[in-house]
Amino acid sequence: MVTPENYNTTLGVVRTVRERLRATHEIFVCEMGARNRGDIAEICRLVRPGMGVITSVGPQHLESFGTIENVTDTKFELADALPGDGTIFLNLDNEYIRERETAAKRVGYGTEYGDYRAEDIRVDENGTSFTVKGVRFVTRLLGKHNVQNICAAIAVADTLGISLDRLVRPVRQLESVPHRMQLLGEGDRLIVDDAYNSNPVGAAAALELLGGFDGCRVLVTPGMVELGEKQYELNRELGRKAAGCCDRVILMGAAHAGPIREGLLEAGFDPERISVAEKLDEAMALADGFMPGSRRMILLENDLPDNY
Repeated sequence: MVTPENYNTTLGVVRTVRERLRATHEIFVCEMGARNRGDIAEICRLVRPGMGVITSVGPQHLESFGTIENVTDTKFELADALPGDGTIFLNLDNEYIRERETAAKRVGYGTEYGDYRAEDIRVDENGTSFTVKGVRFVTRLLGKHNVQNICAAIAVADTLGISLDRLVRPVRQLESVPHRMQLLGEGDRLIVDDAYNSNPVGAAAALELLGGFDGCRVLVTPGMVELGEKQYELNRELGRKAAGCCDRVILMGAAHAGPIREGLLEAGFDPERISVAEKLDEAMALADGFMPGSRRMILLENDLPDNY
C-alpha cells in the first residue's frame, strides 16, 4: 500500500493509515514531505520505517529551510530514524547525499555511482533502456531522474527478495506522469510533453534528451517564468543550451522570446531557424513542416497556454 497523491504530510499520512492501511498489507510505502526541519522525523515517529529511500537533495523550499544544509539534515532524519537492522537507499548521483555519512546500512543507486547503477543508457522511440547488474530494462519513461527512481525501486525490490529478472516486465509497464517528460506519438513523429513546469535543471535535462535524438529536433517553448530577478539571464542561458541540442526553435509569444533568442544567437545558432508563434496549433504546424520526410522529435518545454 502506498500513500496516494500528495498525502505526504503528517496529517496526510495519518489519514492514509486510518483509512487505507489493512492488517493484510505487508509493505507500506510512505512518501514523506517536508517544509521545515523536524517534519520527516515527526512522520518517522508515526510509521517507524524499517527501510528508507532518499531520492534527492536540492534547493527546494529554501524560503522555509534557509540553507541547503538544513534541507540535507531534514532529508537524513529518515536515515536517523531507522532501527539497527534498517537499510537506507541513497541516490549517489546527488553530491549532497553522496557526501553524507549515516549509521544505517547504506545501499547506493544511480546512473553514475552505487551498487545498483544504470549502465549503457539509451533513448529511442521506445523510451529509455538501460542495464542494472547485467539485466536489461526498457521503460517508456524519459529523463535521468526517472532512471534514478527506477534504480531505487529495483534496489529496494531486490533487497526484499524479488529478483531483477522478475522486475523487467513491471518496469516496462510503468506509465509516465502527464506533462512531465511524457513521451507521445510513435514511429517518425515523437513529442516529449514537458509542459507541466520548467526550471533550469529540468529544462537542461529535457534539452539533453532532445540533443541525443537522431533526426529533426524541434524545441517549442515560451521560456521559464516565476524566476524573479534572474529570469532574464536564466532564459538567455536556456537559449545558449538549446543551441547545441536543436535544429529548430519555436518561441511561444513575445514575452520571453528576447532573452532566449539572445542566448541562441550568442551560441552561434542560425537566426533563420528561429520562429515565433502565438498559438500552440500554429507552433505544431511549423514543427511538422521542418525537414519534410525526416524523423522528428518535438519538445514542448514549459506550459504553453494561448496567453503566452
